[in-house]
Amino acid sequence: MPQPLPPPDPAPLDQPALLAALRARVARLEGTGRARHGLAPVPVCDGLDLPGGGLARAAMHEVAASTPGSAAAFCAVLLARSGGTVLWIAAGAPSLQAWPPGLARCGLAPANLVLVRAEAWADALWAMEEALRCPAVTGALLAPPWDGAPARLDLTATRRLQLAAETGGALGLLLRPDLSSQGLPGPDPSAASTSWRVEPLPSAGAGHGLGDPRWQLELLRARGGRPGGPWAVTWRAASGAMELEAGEQEEQVETEEAPRPAPPRRGRRQRMLRG
Repeated sequence: MPQPLPPPDPAPLDQPALLAALRARVARLEGTGRARHGLAPVPVCDGLDLPGGGLARAAMHEVAASTPGSAAAFCAVLLARSGGTVLWIAAGAPSLQAWPPGLARCGLAPANLVLVRAEAWADALWAMEEALRCPAVTGALLAPPWDGAPARLDLTATRRLQLAAETGGALGLLLRPDLSSQGLPGPDPSAASTSWRVEPLPSAGAGHGLGDPRWQLELLRARGGRPGGPWAVTWRAASGAMELEAGEQEEQVETEEAPRPAPPRRGRRQRMLRG
């Protein structure tokens, strides 16, 4: 019985044409970006003890999650807060495609969003590096294939992305599946400035899944700082605010300010004399 022929290789990416199209699209959106914000950190949530008070621009940050929805929503909030034109770069198939109406609920306006789909992982890395180098881009996200074999990034590749972010001044986000939740080895060494883990929590408020989203955030690693969390936060879509839940604030204050109890004194043993 004849064997079926393998599918043809995808056509090579026309990088010059794609780069020209992206530059033209970004040029039309210029004027609403980093000129208003400088290099001020991108805020995450009031009450979190973060180095510099937020996520540093001109730097790469990693976000790991066990579910793609919570990861995409959290990253959309951060990209929206970068204040200008952002790129969402999805690689491979099946890839984590952006859904503009859902991202809009996280504050990311479709008018400021440029979507890029790359079949090959190498092309996605190239697009991410070029986006970070562009001075008109305030944020860029790279989403690898979510299912199947994890897309690995070695230290050299993350260093290239970090240098590109430093050149252009943008906020770079690398979205990854949480390998630890799948029983797989952790990610390769990375040059990213921070590493986060995001997990979904039951939503509060209205029923039928229409309440405000809640996430558990954990800062796994921070250059020039210390890890933190986990913190339970709520995203208020109506006001565009991310709130640290009251119980988390009280617990954090008690942990930092409560004095340690003094060790109990050892009483002297008394001998009992029999007369």
